[in-house]
Formats: sequence, C-alpha cells, structure tokens
Amino acid sequence: MLTVKERRPLGRRSMISELERIHNLVENLMGEVFGGLTPSSHTTTSYSTTTWLPPMNMWVENNTLYCEIFVPGLNKEQLEVNVTEDTLTINGTFKSPWAEGTTPTFYMYEYPFGSFYRQVSLPFSVNTQNVQAKYENGVLKVTLPLLTSNPQGHKVKIS
Repeated sequence: MLTVKERRPLGRRSMISELERIHNLVENLMGEVFGGLTPSSHTTTSYSTTTWLPPMNMWVENNTLYCEIFVPGLNKEQLEVNVTEDTLTINGTFKSPWAEGTTPTFYMYEYPFGSFYRQVSLPFSVNTQNVQAKYENGVLKVTLPLLTSNPQGHKVKIS
C-alpha cells in the first residue's frame, strides 16, 4: 500500500520551486499528449533537443529521506546534485550522439537528449553536510539524513 504523508507548509522560495515543478510536469504532459500526434504514422520528424524530467521516487525510512532518479546512459560527471535544508536540485545533460549541427531524420523518437533540471521541495529538513549521492546502473540515489536545522547548503559529490 502506498501512503503519502502531508508535507509542511511551503515558504516563499519553496513555493516558487514547487510552481516550477508543476510547470515542468504540465509541459511534459502536454508534450507527451500532443507531441506524438502526426498526420501519418509514417511521417518523419527532425531531431530537436527538449527539456524533460527523468522519473523520480522519494521516500523516508529510518530517519533518512531517499531519492532515486532514473537516468540511464549518463556518467556521474554529467550529473550535478545540490541540496539546501528544504530543496534538492538535480540537473544533467544527455549528449546527442550526432555531431553538432547535423539534423538526422527520425522515424521514431523516444530517447531524450538535452538538459534536465529537477528541483523538489523536501518534505523534511535534512542535514546537508551528510548528504550522499551514488550513481550506479543508471540510477542516481541520493541519501538525505533528517535533521531539525542546518541553514547552509552545498554541492554534493557523486560517487
């Protein structure tokens, strides 16, 4: 059974990041719904970079908040993780396998290329100095120990 806990009230900064998250979700949904409609199933499309959001799971267990992001095909140098007491930001770039300036013709296009940016409000305050990130088998796992307060943020090294 999946349970969702009520989150704490959003501050001004958290509210802005939450609105950005909602905007990105709606934008991706519209792209999925309307982007795939073509006059013919044999119509070709040109390559273009898009902004997209990789799937993410977040849960709490044993006074630790865990976040997993599915980003296969990247290496840890292509990812960046930043954390503050109430916000987790993850961004990265899928490089195109084609030379810059070339535009192949696609008959099917499902694999994303380009940059992504995920910023989520954390449901609990976390100890930013003890956050760990590990990238293995296409999954970035961020471990965020819970804490009552720690106002400083920092960049997290991915192992």
